[in-house]
Amino acid sequence: MADESLTTGPELASPAMVIRRREQEETVVTFPALVWREFLAGIGMLVFLLAVSIQINAPLLQRANTSITPNPAKAPWYFLGLQELLERFPPIMAGVAFPTFVIVGMILTPYIDKNPSRRPQDRRVAITMFTIYIMFAVGFVIVGVFFRGLAFNWDWTQILGHPGLTPAS
Repeated sequence: MADESLTTGPELASPAMVIRRREQEETVVTFPALVWREFLAGIGMLVFLLAVSIQINAPLLQRANTSITPNPAKAPWYFLGLQELLERFPPIMAGVAFPTFVIVGMILTPYIDKNPSRRPQDRRVAITMFTIYIMFAVGFVIVGVFFRGLAFNWDWTQILGHPGLTPAS
Protein backbone atom coordinates (compact mmCIF):
# COMPACT_ATOMS: atom_id res chain seq x y z
CA MET A 1 0.00 0.00 0.00
CA ALA A 2 1.27 3.44 -0.93
CA ASP A 3 1.17 6.28 1.54
CA GLU A 4 -1.57 8.73 0.61
CA SER A 5 0.41 11.74 1.93
CA LEU A 6 3.32 11.04 -0.47
CA THR A 7 2.97 13.13 -3.63
CA THR A 8 4.62 11.83 -6.77
CA GLY A 9 3.39 13.80 -9.69
CA PRO A 10 4.04 16.86 -11.78
CA GLU A 11 3.05 19.07 -8.88
CA LEU A 12 6.58 18.64 -7.46
CA ALA A 13 8.21 19.82 -10.70
CA SER A 14 7.07 23.44 -10.53
CA PRO A 15 6.35 25.71 -7.57
CA ALA A 16 2.94 27.17 -7.04
CA MET A 17 2.22 30.15 -9.29
CA VAL A 18 1.92 33.46 -7.49
CA ILE A 19 -0.20 36.12 -9.11
CA ARG A 20 0.82 39.66 -8.26
CA ARG A 21 -1.03 42.86 -8.73
CA ARG A 22 0.47 45.62 -10.84
CA GLU A 23 0.96 47.80 -7.74
CA GLN A 24 3.22 45.17 -6.18
CA GLU A 25 5.67 45.03 -9.07
CA GLU A 26 9.07 46.60 -8.49
CA THR A 27 9.21 48.49 -11.76
CA VAL A 28 9.43 52.16 -12.58
CA VAL A 29 7.68 53.59 -15.58
CA THR A 30 10.35 54.80 -18.00
CA PHE A 31 8.37 57.63 -19.51
CA PRO A 32 8.01 60.31 -18.19
CA ALA A 33 9.78 59.78 -14.83
CA LEU A 34 13.15 58.41 -15.97
CA VAL A 35 13.27 60.32 -19.27
CA TRP A 36 12.58 63.59 -17.44
CA ARG A 37 15.44 62.94 -14.98
CA GLU A 38 17.83 62.14 -17.82
CA PHE A 39 16.74 65.28 -19.67
CA LEU A 40 17.39 67.42 -16.56
CA ALA A 41 20.79 65.74 -16.05
CA GLY A 42 21.68 66.48 -19.69
CA ILE A 43 20.62 70.12 -19.36
CA GLY A 44 22.63 70.42 -16.12
CA MET A 45 25.72 68.98 -17.82
CA LEU A 46 25.27 71.33 -20.78
CA VAL A 47 25.08 74.35 -18.46
CA PHE A 48 28.17 73.14 -16.57
CA LEU A 49 30.19 72.65 -19.77
CA LEU A 50 29.10 76.04 -21.09
CA ALA A 51 30.16 77.72 -17.84
CA VAL A 52 33.55 75.98 -17.87
CA SER A 53 34.14 76.77 -21.55
CA ILE A 54 33.31 80.45 -20.99
CA GLN A 55 35.68 80.71 -18.00
CA ILE A 56 38.65 78.75 -19.40
CA ASN A 57 40.15 79.74 -22.73
CA ALA A 58 41.22 76.98 -25.09
CA PRO A 59 44.97 76.98 -25.81
CA LEU A 60 44.66 77.85 -29.49
CA LEU A 61 47.66 78.70 -31.63
CA GLN A 62 47.84 80.84 -34.77
CA ARG A 63 46.08 79.74 -37.94
CA ALA A 64 47.47 76.59 -39.47
CA ASN A 65 50.14 77.07 -42.12
CA THR A 66 50.45 74.11 -44.47
CA SER A 67 54.04 74.98 -45.39
CA ILE A 68 55.30 75.00 -41.77
CA THR A 69 54.63 71.98 -39.58
CA PRO A 70 55.87 71.84 -35.98
CA ASN A 71 58.34 69.00 -35.59
CA PRO A 72 57.09 66.79 -34.04
CA ALA A 73 53.49 67.89 -33.84
CA LYS A 74 51.84 67.30 -30.48
CA ALA A 75 48.69 65.21 -30.81
CA PRO A 76 45.34 66.15 -29.28
CA TRP A 77 44.88 64.94 -25.69
CA TYR A 78 42.95 61.82 -26.72
CA PHE A 79 45.89 60.63 -28.86
CA LEU A 80 48.65 61.65 -26.45
CA GLY A 81 48.73 58.19 -24.87
CA LEU A 82 49.44 56.66 -28.27
CA GLN A 83 52.01 59.36 -29.04
CA GLU A 84 53.69 58.68 -25.70
CA LEU A 85 53.86 54.98 -26.58
CA LEU A 86 55.35 55.89 -29.98
CA GLU A 87 58.01 57.94 -28.18
CA ARG A 88 59.05 54.97 -26.03
CA PHE A 89 58.59 51.89 -28.28
CA PRO A 90 59.08 50.95 -31.94
CA PRO A 91 56.10 51.98 -34.12
CA ILE A 92 54.97 48.40 -34.81
CA MET A 93 54.72 47.74 -31.07
CA ALA A 94 53.17 51.07 -30.06
CA GLY A 95 50.80 51.50 -32.98
CA VAL A 96 49.78 47.92 -33.74
CA ALA A 97 50.71 45.39 -31.06
CA PHE A 98 49.80 47.25 -27.84
CA PRO A 99 46.38 48.49 -29.06
CA THR A 100 45.67 44.97 -30.36
CA PHE A 101 46.57 43.49 -26.96
CA VAL A 102 44.26 45.98 -25.23
CA ILE A 103 41.33 45.26 -27.56
CA VAL A 104 41.81 41.49 -27.37
CA GLY A 105 42.10 41.76 -23.57
CA MET A 106 38.81 43.67 -23.40
CA ILE A 107 37.15 41.08 -25.64
CA LEU A 108 38.47 38.22 -23.49
CA THR A 109 37.53 39.80 -20.15
CA PRO A 110 34.12 38.06 -19.91
CA TYR A 111 35.79 34.72 -20.64
CA ILE A 112 38.57 35.27 -18.08
CA ASP A 113 36.19 36.44 -15.33
CA LYS A 114 33.31 33.96 -15.49
CA ASN A 115 31.67 35.17 -12.29
CA PRO A 116 27.94 35.64 -13.02
CA SER A 117 27.42 38.12 -10.20
CA ARG A 118 26.68 41.73 -11.05
CA ARG A 119 27.93 43.08 -7.73
CA PRO A 120 31.25 44.94 -8.08
CA GLN A 121 32.74 43.38 -4.93
CA ASP A 122 32.33 39.92 -6.54
CA ARG A 123 34.00 40.91 -9.86
CA ARG A 124 37.58 41.42 -8.69
CA VAL A 125 39.26 40.15 -11.87
CA ALA A 126 37.28 42.38 -14.24
CA ILE A 127 37.62 45.42 -12.00
CA THR A 128 41.37 44.85 -11.60
CA MET A 129 41.86 44.52 -15.38
CA PHE A 130 39.83 47.68 -16.05
CA THR A 131 41.64 49.62 -13.32
CA ILE A 132 45.05 48.70 -14.75
CA TYR A 133 43.92 49.75 -18.24
CA ILE A 134 42.54 53.10 -17.03
CA MET A 135 45.66 53.81 -14.96
CA PHE A 136 47.93 53.32 -17.98
CA ALA A 137 45.64 55.27 -20.35
CA VAL A 138 45.19 58.24 -18.00
CA GLY A 139 48.86 58.13 -16.97
CA PHE A 140 50.09 58.40 -20.57
CA VAL A 141 47.67 61.25 -21.30
CA ILE A 142 48.77 63.15 -18.16
CA VAL A 143 52.44 62.68 -19.07
CA GLY A 144 51.75 63.85 -22.62
CA VAL A 145 49.77 66.92 -21.55
CA PHE A 146 51.74 68.18 -18.56
CA PHE A 147 55.29 66.90 -19.02
CA ARG A 148 55.84 67.21 -22.77
CA GLY A 149 56.72 70.65 -24.09
CA LEU A 150 57.80 72.02 -27.43
CA ALA A 151 59.09 69.42 -29.90
CA PHE A 152 57.60 66.82 -27.53
CA ASN A 153 60.62 67.08 -25.22
CA TRP A 154 60.38 66.34 -21.51
CA ASP A 155 59.43 69.61 -19.76
CA TRP A 156 58.99 70.23 -16.03
CA THR A 157 58.29 73.96 -16.27
CA GLN A 158 54.51 73.61 -16.44
CA ILE A 159 54.51 71.75 -13.13
CA LEU A 160 57.47 73.23 -11.25
CA GLY A 161 57.58 76.63 -12.89
CA HIS A 162 60.41 78.20 -14.84
CA PRO A 163 63.70 77.85 -12.93
CA GLY A 164 64.93 81.35 -13.81
CA LEU A 165 61.77 83.20 -12.75
CA THR A 166 60.63 84.02 -9.26
CA PRO A 167 56.90 84.23 -8.53
CA ALA A 168 55.43 87.71 -8.33
CA SER A 169 54.59 88.82 -4.81
